[in-house]
Amino acid sequence: MTPIRKAVIDTGPLLSALVSNYQIRYARRSALDSLLREPLRIRDHQEQFLRLLAAIPEKLTTSHVIAEIQGHVNAAKLYGDDLLNFWQSSIDLLMQWKLDERLIRLLDIVSRQEMLPDIGIVDTGLIELAARNNCALITEDERTLARRAWTEQIDCYLVKGLIPPV
Repeated sequence: MTPIRKAVIDTGPLLSALVSNYQIRYARRSALDSLLREPLRIRDHQEQFLRLLAAIPEKLTTSHVIAEIQGHVNAAKLYGDDLLNFWQSSIDLLMQWKLDERLIRLLDIVSRQEMLPDIGIVDTGLIELAARNNCALITEDERTLARRAWTEQIDCYLVKGLIPPV
């Protein structure tokens, strides 16, 4: 596979990276473990995935993705020091990666409004961001986002296809 030089990262992969980073950093499982999907439930795969994302020079996402991550973390019922440590380790990682968080407004996706009923505002914004930046999109969502991205000629990668077997 050709190295990915620039990519938009969807909620699922970004959340998985943050949870993996937190669990590796603190050497333990947590209430967030239930948020990880295959193949990222295996520590070796988590480490591979974090290395793969770290190797992408330009990483982008939207503010809406960050808000969705907050919702998933709240639903996992992480509290107190665990919650503080999760966000501290997440901010550290995102700063290290120099993640570029962009706002894609509803009015920015007017030309793609026919997608809204099928994939929603967040995913439409991710496709718009990838198209504007002529870059790849990384997702776990094969059913809706990846299929629509492929239809729109966006270079889209599924997490499960990026992690080679250990």
